[in-house]
Amino acid sequence: MNGNEKKVVSAEWLKRTELFGALNESQLNTLLLRSFVESFPGGKTIFYQGDEATRLYILIEGIIDLTVKTQEKKIDFMTSKIDKEGAVFGTASLMEPYQYNVTAICLEPSKVLTIEADHVKKSIEEDPRMGMEIMKKLASIYFNRLNDMRAGVKSLLKILRLKTL
Repeated sequence: MNGNEKKVVSAEWLKRTELFGALNESQLNTLLLRSFVESFPGGKTIFYQGDEATRLYILIEGIIDLTVKTQEKKIDFMTSKIDKEGAVFGTASLMEPYQYNVTAICLEPSKVLTIEADHVKKSIEEDPRMGMEIMKKLASIYFNRLNDMRAGVKSLLKILRLKTL
């Protein structure tokens, strides 16, 4: 079982994360109302691809491997590694159809800030300016991760071409 800790992080820390940097202290404190710190052992799966996405996660410490299965569900592909403090994952919890599109596995003991997605969505509805800032940043995160994945695929194809020559 994972370790839930009652302690939460500060608004100052949350502001330094990749998703919430443009928010003011009041908006950050609103998000922290329904958040908690969780600790997971190495090897623990936090969520599975296809699960209902109910929580958003922010890395405090550790390394999280995000993988996606092929449609045949026979091969796992690593899509990204979350290893930077403040990096966000589980972002599918903020977008329809609200299902995780990857599996998140701890590569080592990890600590994350967990935020209830319904609370974030409700806060976005009540404060559209906050919602706009979060969605702009979320789009940027997805774009950057897509470019990283493309670069990885390009490198892999280059390696495969060299081995077939």
